[in-house]
Amino acid sequence: MSRARLYLHLAALAVPLLATSVWSFALNRGDLPLAVKQDAIFGGIGVLSAQLAALLRWPALERRARAGEGAWLTGLGMAALTHVFFGVIFAVMVNASLLWLQPEEASGTTDAILQALFFIAMSVLVVGAAFFPLTAALAHGIAALRRKELADGAA
Repeated sequence: MSRARLYLHLAALAVPLLATSVWSFALNRGDLPLAVKQDAIFGGIGVLSAQLAALLRWPALERRARAGEGAWLTGLGMAALTHVFFGVIFAVMVNASLLWLQPEEASGTTDAILQALFFIAMSVLVVGAAFFPLTAALAHGIAALRRKELADGAA
């Protein structure tokens, strides 16, 4: 595995945890145990979402690196995919737990879709929007590193 790809996946681990930590600890300043629990739940889903986005967008990032182009848009795409995955995974988890714990309270398909859209919006609006430029800058830097790796390997 290239260092660039390793750094991408490390960033997909760290950035969601940073985002959820900012939100959880700001929201629950007086209740540290609750903040940690929320950070674990939302951060875990965020990390899974970011890892999926990184995995799916790596080929585009690699193409940008080989072409010598910037990867800003690829980074924005990764950020957008991360938030979409977050909303969908969170809605699925909520509905799966309802089906298991209280089947009579489970949502229908339309409600589940609306829940996913709500969670996507909340993911972006709460602190996620601030991380779009960071993700774009990270992708751009990682593409530059990958371009250097490719040049060093070709030399």
